[in-house]
Amino acid sequence: MNDHRLQPVKQRTLGNEVAERLRAAIRDGVLPPGTRLIEEEVARDLAVSRIPVREAIQTLVEEGLVRKVPHRGAFIYLPTTGEIEEISSLRVVLERFVVERAIERWRPAHETTLRAIVRRMRAATTNRDIQTVYEQDYAFHHTLWVIAEHSIMLEVVAGLRSRISRFLYEATGSLPPGQLTLHADGHDRLIDVIRTRDVEAARAEMTNHILVAKERILTYCNLPAPEPVAGARMA
Repeated sequence: MNDHRLQPVKQRTLGNEVAERLRAAIRDGVLPPGTRLIEEEVARDLAVSRIPVREAIQTLVEEGLVRKVPHRGAFIYLPTTGEIEEISSLRVVLERFVVERAIERWRPAHETTLRAIVRRMRAATTNRDIQTVYEQDYAFHHTLWVIAEHSIMLEVVAGLRSRISRFLYEATGSLPPGQLTLHADGHDRLIDVIRTRDVEAARAEMTNHILVAKERILTYCNLPAPEPVAGARMA
């Protein structure tokens, strides 16, 4: 007889509920990056004791949404310039590889699928539906990853993006209407160059696409731009 059985669903505790409230507040920008979480204040605001607040904060620390600083307290995770730079540089390498493989496997049906995603994204910008804009942005890139037909790469690049997904979402939401439309237009430009099968043009467009996202995050998080490397040549 198979001893592997599903475990009973655990009841949600007060700590779970507090964690969910804090997640929502972080996601919605009520608690912006860098905000210090003071147990007593959070407990008072949510009308609970400090024990479930302490449990919730520890849960968010484990999820990477909160960072504990010795002798200072718990803060909503704020990435450093270096972390954003490292993640973005890796994304550039991987996403350029994605477009190369996508070009090799390109079919007219792929363009149809991607254009439909961009249309939904653009329609959402009109209503300033940031959640849908973000979801369609992710769907666009995920579709390219699938077209590239490289399962390990898909797993790695998706993981990298997930580390900054909250900041991509919030930074996108901070864009004024005109720039939000330009954000959608950038995805159409990617399709335009990929469909020409011009590998170098596609690599360059994808690089620019990611670097623009990086600058958007740095601006939103009020982080300084990275110092230029001595002797480096401007692109």
